[in-house]
Amino acid sequence: MKPQFIDTHTHVNFSAFRNDGPEVIKRAFDLDVWLINVGSQFSTSKRAINIAGNYEEGVYAAVGLHPIHILERNYDSEELSEKINFKSIAEEFSFENYFELVKNKKVVTIGEIGLDYFHIKDLPKETIKTEKEKQKEIFLRQIELAAKIKKPIMIHCRNSSRESYDAYKDLTIILQKAKKEFPEKILDLGFYLSFNGVITFAHDWDKIIENAPLDKILLETDAPYLTPIPYRNKRNEPVFVIEVAKRIAEIKNITLEETARITTENARKLFNL
Repeated sequence: MKPQFIDTHTHVNFSAFRNDGPEVIKRAFDLDVWLINVGSQFSTSKRAINIAGNYEEGVYAAVGLHPIHILERNYDSEELSEKINFKSIAEEFSFENYFELVKNKKVVTIGEIGLDYFHIKDLPKETIKTEKEKQKEIFLRQIELAAKIKKPIMIHCRNSSRESYDAYKDLTIILQKAKKEFPEKILDLGFYLSFNGVITFAHDWDKIIENAPLDKILLETDAPYLTPIPYRNKRNEPVFVIEVAKRIAEIKNITLEETARITTENARKLFNL
């Protein structure tokens, strides 16, 4: 089976798909969509590997500790017209435990990892400072893990507000530091940009997509979140990545077939699929 599209960032390993995960993956396969299930902590990373193990090809795993799972908190908010409600359990990053996970042949990247200052912005000032330092330290350790196994990293980075660039500034510093520490193993900072369903109902990224080289663009859904038009108000799933491809094709004024072909080549090259 050759994929027409690859959802490079989805979460069929999350509880939202507990009851119908195999059916969701079958719907994706029926339209020649492959996928990478992305971990956010040890448990969901392990689940992503277990799910991928059920398929000879077409389903892969990303392993990593997301910055919001470093601190125990209840998340109850509405973002981009979607209600987000879950509890994060504080997890201490164990290099040894994650290293055991990444030995699995279905693991194609370390992620999603990075910095998230948005979800700690309302905490006491000293707590924010402590949490930022912890996020940065764990991010660098996971870059070290990626360097050790020679796999790419999948980055999550979110500022404390739309007006602030604090997380991006810290991200840049960390990546430059990592490049010096692991010069022959870390990317030369020629990163790929991955776009999800948000681009179908918000225009904030139109110019970025218009100017970005197509050979540096990836497709994703971030399912079950950020469902694209015309499926808003439904649970997102990997097959809807086709709508993301349609929007990129529209913005760049090229055919859907060309968008599918090149973004799929990008994903296969980057993740060695």
